[in-house]
Amino acid sequence: MKTINLLQPTADWRTIWGMVKTLRSGWWVYGKKVQEFQDEFAKKVGSKYAVAVNSATSGLDLCLKAYGITGGELITPAFTFVSDAMVGEWNGMDVTFCDVNPRTFCIDVDSVKITKKTKAIIAVDCHGRLADIKGLKKKCKDMGREDILIIEDAAHACYTPGAGKHADVTVWSFQGVKTLPTGDGGMVTTNNKVIATKIKDLSWLGIKKYTFDRVGGKKYTWNYDVTHPGIKAYMIDLTAVIGLGNLRRIEKTNARRREIQERYNQAFKDDWFFTVPTFTHTVQYYTPEWYDRDGLCEYLAEHGIHTSVHFMPVSELTYWKKAKKRAIPNTDRVWVNLLSLPVHNALTNRQQDYVIKTVKKYYAKVA
Repeated sequence: MKTINLLQPTADWRTIWGMVKTLRSGWWVYGKKVQEFQDEFAKKVGSKYAVAVNSATSGLDLCLKAYGITGGELITPAFTFVSDAMVGEWNGMDVTFCDVNPRTFCIDVDSVKITKKTKAIIAVDCHGRLADIKGLKKKCKDMGREDILIIEDAAHACYTPGAGKHADVTVWSFQGVKTLPTGDGGMVTTNNKVIATKIKDLSWLGIKKYTFDRVGGKKYTWNYDVTHPGIKAYMIDLTAVIGLGNLRRIEKTNARRREIQERYNQAFKDDWFFTVPTFTHTVQYYTPEWYDRDGLCEYLAEHGIHTSVHFMPVSELTYWKKAKKRAIPNTDRVWVNLLSLPVHNALTNRQQDYVIKTVKKYYAKVA
């Protein structure tokens, strides 16, 4: 059997044909396809405004910039990808890691220590399980700190019902292995028109009108102005075409991932070497705790099965040890036992059966 990928994006023929038409159109950059994707995505997640960007990392950065946040403290879990910490660094913030719930891997509200320096909190919907945004907001309110910006990192939660409903602003990821993949890209959603407008302007170097907007009428207008700094982070039509195609299929593709999740759970539920992971709607990663994680990882690799760890905490990275200012015992304990098995809508039952069989063979060998 050929190598079984851990994660794998797919596109149907309707999406591929849409890409061909866009390639032939001569308009590849920001244009009507991006605008269509923004509108459809906002409807899907129940938000008033959506701004498409070139990555979720850029989206996080733009959120801080749109709210005018520089300096102060950013709090985020260590159990996440490095982007959530890095955007704080880019905006002159002092990053502090908090702990996670050991079952959901989402932010542990009790571990969040708000100080007078705290300006923003990034809460991650880890593996598609929703972070306790309401709990965070209540904690901020009880401490008289409703001014703290709460960003929901929903990179793993597209499309989880309830995601994007309670934070001040939400960032979604369409990176190549996400549940709505476009190769790379992201979306920022908000119900605040002023913030949405700021994010759009900031994503094109502070330029008020995109080129597409200036050629939309009968006469091309070359003139434009810049009134504030920004970054180059807008999405292009080629990306948006893939996004529209995979948004159209999102319920079906996520349903397949949940089927895979349940098949794994049933296969291993009575085994001594396995802890059933908490349910996730998107199954961005299927990541149980295992006995002898590293041994299993090596054995599966030898048999053509790709696996990974989601996540090695950011606090384990050399540069980011500085942000571990308080104990994070749940994070430190859980991650060393985690290993992600293949899960994506292209995975066949036959391939999954081979993964299950190989896992069981390993533990029969080491028992």
